[in-house]
Amino acid sequence: MDNNDFSQRSEGMQQVAELQNGEWNKLSPISIIYFTVRSIVDLANTFFYLIPVLALNFNKIKEQPLIIVVVASCILALFIIMGVLNYWFYRFRVGSDRIEIKQGVFKKSHIDLPFERIQNVKLSQPLYYRINDYSCIELDTAGSAKQEAKIVALKTDLAKQFRIKILETATEETSDDALASSVGSSNASNEIMLNRRSMRDLVIHGLTNNRIWIFLGALAPFYNAISDFLSQFFESIGFDAEVYFSLETQAWWEFGLHVLSVAMLIMLVIVSLSVVGAILMFYKYTLSKTQNRYIRRSGLLTKHEVSMKLSRIQIMVQAQDWLDVLLGRVNLSFEQNTSGVANASKAGEQMSNKLLVPSVTIEESLALMKDAMPSQTMGEQLFKPISKRYILRGLLFFAVPVGIFLFVAIFRDDLVVATTVSFSTVVLIGVILVIRWKRWGYSYDQEYFYLRKGFLGVNYYCFPLYKVQQAQFKQSIFIRPYQLASLKIVLASGAKLIPYMPANEVRNIINSILDQLVIDKRSWM
Repeated sequence: MDNNDFSQRSEGMQQVAELQNGEWNKLSPISIIYFTVRSIVDLANTFFYLIPVLALNFNKIKEQPLIIVVVASCILALFIIMGVLNYWFYRFRVGSDRIEIKQGVFKKSHIDLPFERIQNVKLSQPLYYRINDYSCIELDTAGSAKQEAKIVALKTDLAKQFRIKILETATEETSDDALASSVGSSNASNEIMLNRRSMRDLVIHGLTNNRIWIFLGALAPFYNAISDFLSQFFESIGFDAEVYFSLETQAWWEFGLHVLSVAMLIMLVIVSLSVVGAILMFYKYTLSKTQNRYIRRSGLLTKHEVSMKLSRIQIMVQAQDWLDVLLGRVNLSFEQNTSGVANASKAGEQMSNKLLVPSVTIEESLALMKDAMPSQTMGEQLFKPISKRYILRGLLFFAVPVGIFLFVAIFRDDLVVATTVSFSTVVLIGVILVIRWKRWGYSYDQEYFYLRKGFLGVNYYCFPLYKVQQAQFKQSIFIRPYQLASLKIVLASGAKLIPYMPANEVRNIINSILDQLVIDKRSWM
């Protein structure tokens, strides 16, 4: 570490020491922007629940645009007022081994968070903070979500040094190790670059992980209004859509080409939006490694800097959608403790408790997994299948009842249609069950357990046996005569269930897990 780095660090630590004066500190006024934007984002998330109401009253609202302007202005003013109030009532105090935060306007909260409970320290820099070089610090814990904390406006240099202070206390690292793990301030010689994502990789990620369909589904109540708007627009430019899509005025092949061209245009727009989203999230993505941490940096509008201690990784996941399978790409994620996290189902999408490497090749993915857990052999595993009775169970308890219901519902109108629909439904569900059965697979060695599952895509899971917190033997009365059982494995990152395994195999795996826990005394954290 050269003299310049040492002097910068000393100055930063002095600034952190000034915060540790035992007094309550206020945020910078620029935090008002953060609180206002957060309120707007929360409203946008709630907007999906209001879509049916807005759709029913869309025509009335459209006829009175002045009301829309007034309501929007009032809502914006309310958000700004709430931003000011949140800033005014926000206080934080930093001690030698803990941080306290008081916040809230109508619902007060007082967070007292010891540094030793902090699992991750994340820095994010929204676009509107870059002008004055401010950042947000998010403190994630391995316990209750109520103990998560965020300081929403600190100078970036101060935020980085504050992060060093927390890591030194929380992980008992040496001063130099803590500096090496500091995001954004570590010397290049202290980090090893493991992976970069090019713009081409991000485009592939946007293509293969398209989530715009969810947005299109939310717009379903507005489709009639959108259709009317487009019809009026086409008429204003002299384009007759009814003639363009009429079988009476053109040959069938021309009609098919027109429909195909419009469908391709819509798909192009959808895919483009997905690609843009991937670029916004993962622009200039880098994954580097210090002595005992991974560091991820990415983001176009909002820059994210996240580190994860290697010892906290609970499970490694290779996720492939059907297009990923065709292109030979993998979304690799390192997942850590999610116990006590609110809205854990959303955590994965928000990457709050996982470190994601988007759209790497299979070879790159295996190399990164080897770096994180050198003794695992995911690429060499031969997975054992689960019992075919998994298919029979699905047919008896799901496919056949659905087929009978459809047959009875349609029988009065047309016997042939009822038979065709019900039979086709049972066959379709049967095909789905066969594909899912084919995807299921498991394997294990003395140190690791490997799992495979999926449908059109496929996911691979790898985790150390000593990380297992609970292993359950499950056997219902329907599979007991066939000496089958299900294995449920509980990790700090979640539970995994493998159905319809040989009962003796489940017992052997549980014994292997218990043996490993006795032999290996390493902490799962």
